[in-house]
Amino acid sequence: MFFLDQHGCAKNQVDGELIISELATKGWNRTENPEEASLIIVNSCGFIESAKQESLNSVFEASSYFPNAKIVLAGCLAERYHQDFAESLTEVAGIFGNGKISAIGDFVENLFETSFNSKTQNPKVQVFPQENVCDGNRLELLNLPGSAYVKITEGCNNHCSFCAIPIIRGELRSRSISTIIEEIKSLLSKGIFEINLIGQDLASYGKGKNENPQVVAGFEKEKSPLATLLSEISKLSGDFWIRLLYIHPDNFPQDILPIISADKRILPYFDIPFQSGDDKIILQMNRKGSAEKYINLVNMIRESQQNSFYSDVALRTTFLCGFPGETDEQAKNTVEFLTNIQSDWSGCFAYSQEEDTVAGEMKHQVSAKKSKARCDVLSNLQTQITQEKLKRHVGKIYRVLIEEVIPTDEEEGGIAIGRTWFQAPEVDGATVINYDLDDEVSCKKIYAGNIVDVKIQGVSSVDVFGVLV
Repeated sequence: MFFLDQHGCAKNQVDGELIISELATKGWNRTENPEEASLIIVNSCGFIESAKQESLNSVFEASSYFPNAKIVLAGCLAERYHQDFAESLTEVAGIFGNGKISAIGDFVENLFETSFNSKTQNPKVQVFPQENVCDGNRLELLNLPGSAYVKITEGCNNHCSFCAIPIIRGELRSRSISTIIEEIKSLLSKGIFEINLIGQDLASYGKGKNENPQVVAGFEKEKSPLATLLSEISKLSGDFWIRLLYIHPDNFPQDILPIISADKRILPYFDIPFQSGDDKIILQMNRKGSAEKYINLVNMIRESQQNSFYSDVALRTTFLCGFPGETDEQAKNTVEFLTNIQSDWSGCFAYSQEEDTVAGEMKHQVSAKKSKARCDVLSNLQTQITQEKLKRHVGKIYRVLIEEVIPTDEEEGGIAIGRTWFQAPEVDGATVINYDLDDEVSCKKIYAGNIVDVKIQGVSSVDVFGVLV
């Protein structure tokens, strides 16, 4: 049996799901209890310092608590530092990169054919060129019921000065429309309702410098590749949600807007990481936009959906606080920018100095204390904006995907947690559903993965709550 210790982003989660399936084909069963496992795989994150340390701590803990298990370090940390760890990380039996997930079954088999003594042997290492997008049949999903991620690209061509993703995951490459559509159809046939399209930058889908000719052959010349993909998804029959996660603002393809407006199944949820609201910092991040351009983009997106089914959009963004050389005045410009765009949601992260990046070599690194303080200012402002913006949903009836049913006694009444169209998995607020435990019809509707109609009655912090209708 094996235990998967999963870290990092949604893209890495998909890799973890592929690892599960590849090992299953070799006869391995996954356990939720590491004490039962003869193999522990730490599917790591190598993006920022805190994530790297968290992954390494998991390795050290596994080595200490479960000395009889063989440990494999997989994921982005393994990919990025495999040469260093080959000499220093004697706690693991193997180091496996993320360039070819389909090879992990054979890699693990070879490990177990060889005795391993951490005191005398260095770990076995296997990495592959970053040439394709790892995909395949996923026998098990790590999402909450009813939702799944579908990776459409791998790597990135944007080369933001602060970001190590191109170093880890390589240059952008895309999956073909046909393979994406087939995967979506397969997930829908298994009862998945929400499909979350993911990649380092969905806007760059199909625009890699060395895309596979078979991938390019499926695109329409008069449309952006992403618009072509969404048009093909719109041709699918059935009831589902499509959510687009992470679209770089400099590459935003405007021709996706009428497609989203015309099909209520493609949610008007826009995850656009602006990172800063100061023009100089934006340029130093190796981005082409400006605060004014980004504000105009937000306004255009909102106007494009006024006559859609929802007559509304949900906007999520990300801010990087404490970029090298960022002054107090420049930080205030980002606060002003957030006030202007009035995003529904945002994530604020302190800058992490990463080796081999342009920003990592810049002078005037901002202290961690100051970066965190700037994050706190933005986070507090976003909470205020979110609480106010959520009020527009009160009184409306929305479809909600139930994720969890909360055990309660009869006096409290029934409670379930879910999400509606303006709430993405894991990162946004939730919809709290109240229902009558004595109502047999209502109780039959309340289970994880089901879709129910809920009338929103109010706002609590960054969540909304309502009653089953």
